[in-house]
Amino acid sequence: MNTTAPRPGEAWNHMIVIGRGANRVCVIDRRDTRQCLKFMLPRAQRTRVGLRQRLARWRAERRPSRDENHAELRAWLQLSARIPAEALAPHLATVLGMFRTVYGQALCCQRVTLPEGGDAPSLYALLFEAPRYPAATLCAAVSVFEQWLLRHRIPLFDLNAGNLLVLPDGDGVRLVCVDAKSVVGGKEIVPFSRWVGALGRRKIRRRAERLRARIRAALPEPGTPAAAA
Repeated sequence: MNTTAPRPGEAWNHMIVIGRGANRVCVIDRRDTRQCLKFMLPRAQRTRVGLRQRLARWRAERRPSRDENHAELRAWLQLSARIPAEALAPHLATVLGMFRTVYGQALCCQRVTLPEGGDAPSLYALLFEAPRYPAATLCAAVSVFEQWLLRHRIPLFDLNAGNLLVLPDGDGVRLVCVDAKSVVGGKEIVPFSRWVGALGRRKIRRRAERLRARIRAALPEPGTPAAAA
């Protein structure tokens, strides 16, 4: 078995990789290129993780319904049951369901693409790989996304820059989340932030401010001490 971790642009089981995480790989669906498929990676291709995540992997291996694909599907079903599709669509990629393929079970989602057809870049890529927008533009998009979460009471506490794709939107940009599994699971042993609305709102605001600070640190304005260093 190949133990090399797949990278975006490479082929994985004859499909083009567009993203990967510690446990999953996301590829273009050859049957319909408007869609993508998320597969659980073989153990040998997964990223080294800490004890908590190793325990989660152990549970998922013994009970596949606990894996990340099923968590993301549960999050989507939970959100789409109470929030209209037109309210979800601007900021959350549509999940189409669990599909069986010759390479195993996969979660099928709509691809998030640029107007010209290419895959939308992640916020992480725009901070550390191919900067394209000033910090103010990206911070404004985070603020809009934050207000969307608060308005619809979405307990998305994992604002991972790699899971937020960036699309042009008028004079600015818009963030689209492509992995909302943290809506149904997180690091808290007792999830008070999900049970108590005020705690959840406070946590979202903290996470959003932390992300804005990360953006400003990665893309300092010209003339600031960080830019001159």
